[in-house]
Amino acid sequence: MKKFNITISREFGCNSREITRMLASRLGVEMYDRDLVDMAARKAGINLDEFADADKVIDSSVEKLTRRFGYGSSSKFYSDEAIEAQSQVIRDIANTKDSAIFFGRCADYVLREHPNTLNVFLYSSYEARIEHLKKAYSLSGVEAEHLIKRIDRQRHNYYKYVTGVNRSDRHLKHVMLDVSKFGEEKVVDILYHIVMMEFGE
Repeated sequence: MKKFNITISREFGCNSREITRMLASRLGVEMYDRDLVDMAARKAGINLDEFADADKVIDSSVEKLTRRFGYGSSSKFYSDEAIEAQSQVIRDIANTKDSAIFFGRCADYVLREHPNTLNVFLYSSYEARIEHLKKAYSLSGVEAEHLIKRIDRQRHNYYKYVTGVNRSDRHLKHVMLDVSKFGEEKVVDILYHIVMMEFGE
């Protein structure tokens, strides 16, 4: 098996984090998610304690989820130092001898010229995203819609700021899959077989 890096970006609400976890487990590789933000924050001198403290004083479940899923894209992470720190952390990990999966964090853009990299984008129908959030977080339909709009806007703005292109721009993607069409397990199967065909000996 050749060394490889996979980047996974996504629309909010299609359970892509769980899909990424399943794929990482099946491939036997490390998945990097919030820990990338933590490493970059330390590198850039950003204090993450205030983010944790803020969670304790927010009563609304939607506000808690907005903060949780918007982690790492607050105004503090828009500085040149924070962006470069995050990019450097991603490049450092990609340059090690071990294969890895990067979840979000503009990794597809950061690694756009890196060899043996597969960039994946996951999405779902709007209705499927609402239903997933309602079941996963006990939200009403209105709350789920509100959360999708806020998180998608927040992530889009951050990605556009860092990269200069839209998050769903196909030119930085190699594979785009509709989770609501195939289902989570089949998406994992498809991606696993693509990795095997592309990087298997």
